[in-house]
Amino acid sequence: MIFLIFAFSLLGVLPAFGNSEFSWSLIQGGELSYRTRNRDSLYAIAGRFGQRWEYLARLNELQPPFALSVGKPLRVNTRHLFPQSSLTEGLLLNLPGHMVYLFANGSVAKRYPVAIGRPDWPTPQGNFLILGKIMNPTWTVPQTIQEEMQKEGKLVVEKVPPGPDNPLGKYWIPLSAAGYGIHSTIWPESIGHSTSHGCIRMLPEDIGELFPYIKSGTPIAIIYEPIKLALTPDKKIFLEVHPNVYQKPFSYWDRFRALVQKQGLTARIDWERTAAVLAEQTGVAEDITKTK
Repeated sequence: MIFLIFAFSLLGVLPAFGNSEFSWSLIQGGELSYRTRNRDSLYAIAGRFGQRWEYLARLNELQPPFALSVGKPLRVNTRHLFPQSSLTEGLLLNLPGHMVYLFANGSVAKRYPVAIGRPDWPTPQGNFLILGKIMNPTWTVPQTIQEEMQKEGKLVVEKVPPGPDNPLGKYWIPLSAAGYGIHSTIWPESIGHSTSHGCIRMLPEDIGELFPYIKSGTPIAIIYEPIKLALTPDKKIFLEVHPNVYQKPFSYWDRFRALVQKQGLTARIDWERTAAVLAEQTGVAEDITKTK
């Protein structure tokens, strides 16, 4: 189903995606049942589905210590707003959403959860290009990470050869942002969170699927957009809110009010429900339409 989507970007305007602008104009997903696997945790599962683990715990009425047995059924809500662009191919990464979208023929063909840089080592924003792709890469450890290893009392290494201990895994996709790239990870529990040294981590099976679609020169736009608002054809309003992972100086309320005023939706908002959605920042698209 197609929706009209209005969203603010912390870049100041809707960012250019190559020479094309995008809008958040699709909503997909809903509630599904997920059965836990070996070594699963609420933290890891929530990250893969683009939501906060606290929300997942509340949805399933789980109590501390939140231990999960293998095969346990969990309710998971996958309802999210998707981007749309006239670009025929390329990638879009929204940092607060921890999600990268693959475009083909002007629409989203796939979406994948990712891990991004931690707050003190953020993933850069902007419009970049893919410079190539490498299988079974050797990791040349940046000097800054070597210094961090030394401070933490770890063995300092300059290079890590291909193999099970290589943090890049089997796939490396370098970006035109020097030193940054997309790669598989040996820490799948980090997906959906802000834990890397700035690079973009993907699950091995996801980047293995993405790898054939990527070529040198493919554009990638990296944006920072924690608030998305949707007006559906049947006049319902959906709001999706993500945490301000890099603690940028802005007010959720100010941005939301400006957005609904611009679109003339102020009188149709359930403000009490909106307050809860803005506070919880679950990452799931929620209906905030006034019903009376």
